[in-house]
Amino acid sequence: MAGGVCGVLARAGCLAFLLAACTPAHKGEPPHAAKLWEGELRILPGDTSFTPCGTLRKLQVTGPGLDSLARRYAWLHTMPGQWIKTWCNGWLAAPRGAGADSVLVAESYAHMDADVRCAPVPVDSLAGRYVAEMPFPGGVHTEELDFLPGGRALIISILPAVYAEVDGLWGLDSDGRPAFEEAERRYSFRYVRVPGGLVRRLPSGNQVEYKYTGPAERFTGAYARTARWLAAVAAANHHPVNAAEILPAMRLDSLFPDPASRAALRASAGDTLLMDERKLASSWAAATTVQDAVQLMRTRLRDARSR
Repeated sequence: MAGGVCGVLARAGCLAFLLAACTPAHKGEPPHAAKLWEGELRILPGDTSFTPCGTLRKLQVTGPGLDSLARRYAWLHTMPGQWIKTWCNGWLAAPRGAGADSVLVAESYAHMDADVRCAPVPVDSLAGRYVAEMPFPGGVHTEELDFLPGGRALIISILPAVYAEVDGLWGLDSDGRPAFEEAERRYSFRYVRVPGGLVRRLPSGNQVEYKYTGPAERFTGAYARTARWLAAVAAANHHPVNAAEILPAMRLDSLFPDPASRAALRASAGDTLLMDERKLASSWAAATTVQDAVQLMRTRLRDARSR
């Protein structure tokens, strides 16, 4: 009897060993440690890659959730090699080959959206000012890109009768291309790195060449003009501040803490921003931060250019 029991246990042990040998082993976090991953997915023949948002890593994808991801990707993608924003549950496993990156074991599909992207990842070695000058009827169209270390960006466009500034973020996308994303994520531009600058290809097939001209300028455009104006009014009302230390997120009432200084700023806004009483009571009254004042300054500069 004992021998029979031992034989059954031995056979069971052999079966367990065989099952373990046939089951794909992923060294790393076990399945019960799966978490939600957010990134961009690209599926090419023989290559399924996932780039987590905020990184430039390209992870190979495997696991039971891959079929669901592939079906949804096939439904949404419109061009070969397209990256699509993806959420999935899974965990990291050890690479399968020498020198390979980690593998993302996808446990299950969560969501996919082709209309949004991960924010570009800044690489400070590419920060700087890039300038393009293009012939335009009646003059020249100048476009300045300021890609600041850390990821903040500003585009200034100047035409004979147009002045426009756009805030945003910059960095590299999942293809490793420099990208600009407008602050409210309404649109983005992609660039190609070339010796001495960048190139942006237009939908028309033409391209715009930007030359690297030196370090990016944080204190520029309407922001610099607004900061100098605010600093001058604050100093005249016994609240001295260095213009270069005024940041867009600061509240105006932190620079003008008493009713008298705020009244002086309001009066100055009428002259500096060319606001009548109606606009002071509406647009200016709604301004609470330095960035709000910057936006009003941009409107002032744009209107002056269009006259």
